Amino acid sequence: MKIILTNDDGFDHPGIKALFRELHKNHEVFLIGPDQNRSGYSSAITFLTPLRHKKYADNIFSLNGTPVDCVKVARNLLCPFEPEIVVSGINPGPNLGSDAILSGTVGAALDGRNLKYPSIAVSVASFEINDFSFAAKFIAKVLDNLDNLKLDDFQILNINVPDHNQFPNPEIKITKTFLNEQEREDNLEESDRKNLEDGFISISPIKIDMHSLSQKKVVEDWVKNL
Repeated sequence: MKIILTNDDGFDHPGIKALFRELHKNHEVFLIGPDQNRSGYSSAITFLTPLRHKKYADNIFSLNGTPVDCVKVARNLLCPFEPEIVVSGINPGPNLGSDAILSGTVGAALDGRNLKYPSIAVSVASFEINDFSFAAKFIAKVLDNLDNLKLDDFQILNINVPDHNQFPNPEIKITKTFLNEQEREDNLEESDRKNLEDGFISISPIKIDMHSLSQKKVVEDWVKNL
């Protein structure tokens, strides 16, 4: 598989390094990450400052931009192959519920939503963790099985892995990322946050959809009175 690997914590963060080591064993990987921590940048892009990249080794770069900048520069300029997927992470600390729309980790994955495979954002449920090998091995296993996943176009997978020191053998739950906290409370059995807290690996399919079909008629009727 041909992979663009990025993150929002910086190109030299232990999380992305662990993923690179694991994925590089069986895949072609192009690593490009921000030259400093860009957590919370969501899908932001840089347009007032010139972007500059720095090469450290073959297929390993940093960029003075956001996580989405990294994906765009890789796809349009630096990556020597046609990528099939974006993998973003490993992020320390979970990206769940409404927090996901603020996440640079998720934002970078969403920018690869039109590639051959559903792009992946991966986080672990600890801000103090130093060993990312468990999550990295899990993502490698996911990639080995992506040919068997038939998702609709423009979907990504938001994957949150519990701290393996607390939950050494977690099972997997397919979850929903609720932006509305009341909706989450009403559907706890499907909530990414609740299942991660209970020690499951949470996998949520996500897509961006700007159409509010249920409210289209409401707005049409409202416009008539303007």
